[in-house]
Amino acid sequence: MQIAKTYAAQVDSSTYETFRSLVEAIVPTTPCFGAEQTAGAVDLCVHEYMIWELDHTLALMLGINLTVFPLSAPTAGMLNSGAAQFVAKGGAQDAPCRPVWALSPFSALCPADRIVVLSLLEQLWFDLGLLPPPYQHDGGFLKFIIDYLNRGTMFGNYSEWPAYGTTRLNPPTLRRLECFPTGWQQSGYPGVSSGYRALRGFMLYIVRDKGGYEIV
Repeated sequence: MQIAKTYAAQVDSSTYETFRSLVEAIVPTTPCFGAEQTAGAVDLCVHEYMIWELDHTLALMLGINLTVFPLSAPTAGMLNSGAAQFVAKGGAQDAPCRPVWALSPFSALCPADRIVVLSLLEQLWFDLGLLPPPYQHDGGFLKFIIDYLNRGTMFGNYSEWPAYGTTRLNPPTLRRLECFPTGWQQSGYPGVSSGYRALRGFMLYIVRDKGGYEIV
């Protein structure tokens, strides 16, 4: 299997930059909180994780079959459509970055405005007819995917996934931690604890007879 960075390098630049801006807004770099808390989702390549996950793990019902459908490009298109509608309606807190606008309207917004766009998409505030398939006119799926984008970014950032390094997209049995996960350090999680033998009680049996039962 390809590692995330290699796979992400193959997607179009608009999709890549849109997801980079998405995870940057959700888990930003925060040097003001000290060295341990500095790294944000972009530093941990969570945007590459999100692109891979959306293209390989979510299934849509096509006809009568569930089919894994690459969703990173249409999801980026959905975010960019929401950003364009947001700016057109005068909602932007700060003026968009014009040099970036042609590549990715969502990326052209300041991080605070990106979060607002996510919230408004979840509230179905925009014209769903202007969104790309499979989100077009499908408010239920749109709400689901916005929630997924938030949870997926958090999972990619605070799980052990970034620390699997070059093995992070191998089958689970072939993944190896190459360092202590940054997200674990930031959240104060001490790591995996080995199990130990302990008496947890005694085996009991229930004997049922003529509508009653007896524990022996």
